[in-house]
Amino acid sequence: MNDWRRFISFVSKEFMHILRDTRTLMVLLVMPVLMIILFGFALSTEIKNVKVAIYDPSHDAATTRIINQISSGEYFTVTANLGSSEEILDAFRDNSADIALVFEENFHQRIMHDGKADIQLVIDGSNTNIGSMALYYVNSVLGGYYQELARELMLSNAIGVEAQNIEVPMTISTSTRMLYNPQMKSAFNFVPGVMGMILMLVCAMMTSVSIVREKERGNMEVLLVSPVKPFMVIIAKVIPYFVISIINLATIILLSTLLLKVPISGSLGWIVLVSLIFIMVSLSIGMMVSTLVSKQEEAILISSMVLMLPTLLLSGMLFPIEGMPVALQYCSYLVPAKWYIDAIRVMMIQGLGIKYCMDCVLILLGFLAVIVTFSVLKFKDRL
Repeated sequence: MNDWRRFISFVSKEFMHILRDTRTLMVLLVMPVLMIILFGFALSTEIKNVKVAIYDPSHDAATTRIINQISSGEYFTVTANLGSSEEILDAFRDNSADIALVFEENFHQRIMHDGKADIQLVIDGSNTNIGSMALYYVNSVLGGYYQELARELMLSNAIGVEAQNIEVPMTISTSTRMLYNPQMKSAFNFVPGVMGMILMLVCAMMTSVSIVREKERGNMEVLLVSPVKPFMVIIAKVIPYFVISIINLATIILLSTLLLKVPISGSLGWIVLVSLIFIMVSLSIGMMVSTLVSKQEEAILISSMVLMLPTLLLSGMLFPIEGMPVALQYCSYLVPAKWYIDAIRVMMIQGLGIKYCMDCVLILLGFLAVIVTFSVLKFKDRL
């Protein structure tokens, strides 16, 4: 009987210990909810709202019907009507198009009289997930239009004749042009994402755990009473991880170019500069986490929940953001890795200058300013 009471007292003590640590308890209870929501809605290869640019020199009944079928579904959004084929590259550079449809002149006349018409599909291959699925969806729409037109022609010509004996000599041929990634190599898509994930985890998670570990051991109090200013102590803890992250960045770039054969189409200098900004953002996140928690377990849990999962699922690294619910699309704007990955794809894969991803760079700088300010104020408050 006494052993049973001792056992009950040990269980009660452990429950009290967990309940007293409300911060860790909330993390443990909230994490499953976030995981089921993120994995349930974000893990989808389906794409929606793909941006389509149209170059239609014909403006006839056939092209209008095809364009209406494309824009009426949930998969595509017509974002630009181009005046010439030379404007296609500008649409991709301005990020106003993921795919472009180019109709030949006199499209309806050719298909009705010659029995053949051509459509060119120009696809941004820097994101293989969107590119391959967009190509499949467009071909499905064109196949449906072909079948509808064939049935209409057979019905119009089948007066007194069995419809199944009518042959319609008509074809719609498509030619595909992949920009930036002609072979559709998946490495072109994953390398920018892996860069963002590794830098985020090494900088943020390791920095937060390192600083919190010093708190647990009591070393932080000793350092803070030294002649060195308190914030300089934190900076000193961060610098080694900044150097390690630079080494990781150089390693990733070398392995990507030499082993995976992913070319650096843009300026290496701009890529390194934007990467350094992202490294500083990640380090500042680690500093912020260290000011909010006092235990290593809490730092690891918060880093995993707030950093790793959103970076994997909401950055566009693995799954297209366009296919997620609108609420998660807005949540992705709060993930720094999303803006870094977008910028690296523009410069590294598409070979464009920094001006074409300046919005991403400015947002990263905004993240840096806000997080550092919050961390400094919170650190002083703790002191």
